[in-house]
Amino acid sequence: MTRVFNDPARFAEDMVQGFVAAHPDHVRAVPGGGGVVRAHRPGTAKVAVLTGGGSGHYPAFCGVVGQGFADGSVIGNVFTSPSAAQA
Repeated sequence: MTRVFNDPARFAEDMVQGFVAAHPDHVRAVPGGGGVVRAHRPGTAKVAVLTGGGSGHYPAFCGVVGQGFADGSVIGNVFTSPSAAQA
């Protein structure tokens, strides 16, 4: 299997940076590299919906953030769920 990444220890952070660079109108990075949130607030107040999972499924969990679904995505390490502290 071919793998394309720089430093395996920074895989999750690099993936988030690339996803945000590719979709700046939809998402922005959370400080600390732990995930993404919607780029714009919803028009009316609502309960925030978060999704998340391990980074091995890149960028599946980031891809559901936006109008009509999730407000943010918390990213764990490769094949590791994010912790409660990350959320």
